[in-house]
Amino acid sequence: MNKIFASVGLVAVGAASVHAQYAPGLTPLETAKPWAISADLRGFYDDNYLTLSHDAGTPSPRSSWGFEVSPSASFNHSTEDTLVSGSYVYDARYYTDSQTTDQSHQVNLRMDHEFSERYKLALNESFVVAQEPTIIDPTVVSSPLRTSGNNIRNTGQADFTAELTKEFDLHLGYANTFYAYKQLGGDEAPPYSYPSRSADLDRMEQLATIDLRWKIVPETTGVFGYQYGHVNYTSPEYIITTAPYGTGNYSSGPGDKSNIRNDDEHFAFVGADEQFNPDLNGSIRVGAEYLDYYNAGTSKLSPYADASLTYQYMPKSSAQLGVKEVHNSTDVTGIIAADPVLDEQSTAVYLNINHQITDRFTGSLLGQAQWSTFNGGGPGYNGQGEDFYIVGLNFAYHFNPWLLTEAGYDYSKLNSEIYDRSYTRNQVYLGFRATY
Repeated sequence: MNKIFASVGLVAVGAASVHAQYAPGLTPLETAKPWAISADLRGFYDDNYLTLSHDAGTPSPRSSWGFEVSPSASFNHSTEDTLVSGSYVYDARYYTDSQTTDQSHQVNLRMDHEFSERYKLALNESFVVAQEPTIIDPTVVSSPLRTSGNNIRNTGQADFTAELTKEFDLHLGYANTFYAYKQLGGDEAPPYSYPSRSADLDRMEQLATIDLRWKIVPETTGVFGYQYGHVNYTSPEYIITTAPYGTGNYSSGPGDKSNIRNDDEHFAFVGADEQFNPDLNGSIRVGAEYLDYYNAGTSKLSPYADASLTYQYMPKSSAQLGVKEVHNSTDVTGIIAADPVLDEQSTAVYLNINHQITDRFTGSLLGQAQWSTFNGGGPGYNGQGEDFYIVGLNFAYHFNPWLLTEAGYDYSKLNSEIYDRSYTRNQVYLGFRATY
């Protein structure tokens, strides 16, 4: 189950106040102004914009030149005990090859409230409409393939922290993520249609958390916790049909419907949060994950881990390294009735570096590797692997605080033991950004 949350789009800028502000996680720059607007204009070249496989016998990848327009807006408002912020990013990409346009929307809302020094509440909301896999799933990726249409992912999260004593805090959390893909079974052409993206991936994921945090010393906090998760596939369609070849389709069956992959999840973990020095901090959670696939009549016990390390190695330069080991949903379903691919177990490693090269010249590097193994599906699927790699490199020259030019390169590669999925994709771009 994929549960890492990331803010996207323009960094919000906060309102100044004559009183002390409650602005957790914000820099002085981010509390200097109540709102900001920005716009990006880029030209690009993409050598496989449909993420088509390079396996033998499949359609050849298609390349395209194009241009991209991306306006955005953000706001911050903070008082003595409350921070409210939000951002919206619109992105339109026009591909000259197909004369089509991809459009995406990203909305992020946040509220942090301090009832007192002992009780704090944080609320987060993230809503996206997108086609690119890394926007729909910003961390552990359920499907590494581009999906056309207006595909929705909505994540809401609430976290409450109570100081029980000077040594112990109680943390309660709840997260809800909803996925709805545009492609339905009726969009496929029977009788040879494959499961639609809706049948593969439409679902609601819920995760409830309770943990106790022990402040061992000022720099070290121990964590002991439990999480309960539930994954409910919401499409009424079939993911596997047992009808004779050429006589049935995935809208009418018979076979397995998507809800055969529903599960209940139980996590038990221990961990620590460590402030090594003012510029270096880390977090780790390790334990076990038990999954009950109650409609399929099976269960599984697996390791669980979530760790990260953040280093502010220069005043305006930072690096973050993280790893996550977890089960997550997949768009691969298998072909054997009563033995579908239930999910995949993934190890995801990510690295983000933002570096100020000179006063006007900055660079950033994003890297992510995800190694996954399919769970279920019988021979040809169960235990088969799929590796997904992402690299993003960006350089920007700042003419002044309001205008910059940027150039970048994005690389993604999927190596899959399942036929008709492996691909390589290269993208380059050049453009300008204006901010007010």
